[in-house]
Amino acid sequence: MLEGSSDMSQGLSRNTSRPKIVGVDDGAFHVRRGAVGSAVIVVVLFHGSRISATRIGRIEVDGTDANSVLIALLKTLAYEVVMLSGISFGGFNLVDIKRLSGETGKPVIAVIGGRPNNTAVEQALRGHFKDWKLRWRIVRNAGSLYSCKPFLKEPKVYFEVKGCSPRFARKLIASSSTISRLPEPIRVAGLLARGLAPLVS
Repeated sequence: MLEGSSDMSQGLSRNTSRPKIVGVDDGAFHVRRGAVGSAVIVVVLFHGSRISATRIGRIEVDGTDANSVLIALLKTLAYEVVMLSGISFGGFNLVDIKRLSGETGKPVIAVIGGRPNNTAVEQALRGHFKDWKLRWRIVRNAGSLYSCKPFLKEPKVYFEVKGCSPRFARKLIASSSTISRLPEPIRVAGLLARGLAPLVS
């Protein structure tokens, strides 16, 4: 288990292959000169292999509202685990997974397809944001980086986790990665977000 964190996985369904998992991803966005841009964010609830519900929201591009928007969307759903497509949405609108797990009382797992370059992230934050220290703290709050291989012949995926052990997170990632090496809740949320983005922008 992560040092200093409580394991919230005790309340999950006994069969870890069929928990209620929320997947979250964002869509493409355009920033117009002189205007504050927005990005669509999609939440998809999976129960096993079945989609149970979807929610759609908007976040400010490079803003600071990702956590509050997500929490508002999640309040209307009954779920057991949150899976995010990384922690950065709408550019550098960062999700604090430690805060998200604490406020929802659920495990949060941020999954990405490639190893993040935190040195480059820190440099980008320093160069573009006056509040870069607060944003960098969110990145650091995500904690240790782990990896797993849902498919032996495909590359690893990387993840950060709060609210459950890395071992338990690996089991959930593996059991929900049925079509690609990315878990289905995240993959489908991404497909919907990319499809909806031109319609709601």
